[in-house]
Amino acid sequence: MKRQIILASQSPRRKQLLKQIGLTDFIIQESAYEEDMTLDKTPEELAEFLSLEKAKEVANHYDDAVIIAGDTMIFFKDKVIGKPKNKEEAIKMLTKFSGQKVGCVSGLAIIDTKNNRKIVNHDIGWVNFRKLDKKEIIEYVNSEENVLGFAGGFGLLNKGAILIDSTEGDFFSIIGLPLTKLYLGLKDLGVDILKI
Repeated sequence: MKRQIILASQSPRRKQLLKQIGLTDFIIQESAYEEDMTLDKTPEELAEFLSLEKAKEVANHYDDAVIIAGDTMIFFKDKVIGKPKNKEEAIKMLTKFSGQKVGCVSGLAIIDTKNNRKIVNHDIGWVNFRKLDKKEIIEYVNSEENVLGFAGGFGLLNKGAILIDSTEGDFFSIIGLPLTKLYLGLKDLGVDILKI
């Protein structure tokens, strides 16, 4: 029997990632859970915790559904980096990242409300910034790119790609969901994407 899939996110990236792996028939319901980025947890623990709390809030509304939630954050030298508050802060962030490796962790939570099962996981990708000069950082921040809308002040799938030398680890965790772990988690709950 086909299960009802709920994506607990309004993120266009996550919506696109689900479609990419063949999940096209799902409902989007944004979680009302209020994130707290100041909790005393490692980036990995925080990403998993926030994902699970988002999924649990949406799961309360469904008796028989599979809820998918994710949370992606950037960390640099073990410190979680949020979205810049203004362009000056974006410039400071990108100046710090110049020539450095920046981590991106995506938490994943899947809840099967019918069978009362949950799977929580995460994966990590790394973005290696090339050496940037101050002028191009300022020009990038002042371009039409919505730098204030991205954690760390850069969008890897947007113009921010030109700031990057290479990536390592799980690329899809950099984008917003660890897709292999999502596939394996869904399969474990009886939802096999390859048979849909």
